[in-house]
Amino acid sequence: MIKRKKRLFSPLRFRSFLFLVISCALMFPIISQGVDMFGWFKKQDVFLSSEVNGVVTENGKPVVNLEVIRKLIYTDEKVHRDIAITDEQGHFHFPKKSIRSSIPSKPLSHSSVSQEIFIDREGTLIPFWVANQRGYKEVPEYTKKLSFLNCELTNKRVSFGFKNNYNEHLDHMASSICRWKDDYIPIWLFEGNEKKYEIHDGDFNKLTERFTGKEVKL
Repeated sequence: MIKRKKRLFSPLRFRSFLFLVISCALMFPIISQGVDMFGWFKKQDVFLSSEVNGVVTENGKPVVNLEVIRKLIYTDEKVHRDIAITDEQGHFHFPKKSIRSSIPSKPLSHSSVSQEIFIDREGTLIPFWVANQRGYKEVPEYTKKLSFLNCELTNKRVSFGFKNNYNEHLDHMASSICRWKDDYIPIWLFEGNEKKYEIHDGDFNKLTERFTGKEVKL
């Protein structure tokens, strides 16, 4: 009678062995770089917004005692909400805002911050600043824009580009009713919450309707 050879690996043992090999392969780059597994849970400073200063006017006159809202949402989807009131000159201010989070410490994690500054006028939201900031560190180009918001309430909302110092081929984007003299390239003019007209060469006198391509004058 011929004795059968015993299997070296049962299916269950083989799967366990394969899992161990894959786990070691994934862990090796981390261990080799001196990263402690428990460092994944270490909290770091996350930059949500720089200091904000702005002035609100309507037909050129300061708007007093106006409630301005700042809403910041990090990757964890927690909402950080602040309120400022305009003074006699229409000026408002928000301090720099940061939090602590373990998300940046986790492998393959993605960080971004949704930034919104707006007023609610009779149920209509008027945006002073709407942007998504990538990463969890301060972006100097955003800081420069937020250092002064010139917000005239009769302006229409515009989607615009501004310089990205880390990638000259990919501008930062934001939208606002506010205007800037420098580093400000208007691209879309809104009608309500919809991008209605394309702005050519940054000139508000050169508009075409988004879906028809027809030239328009407002």
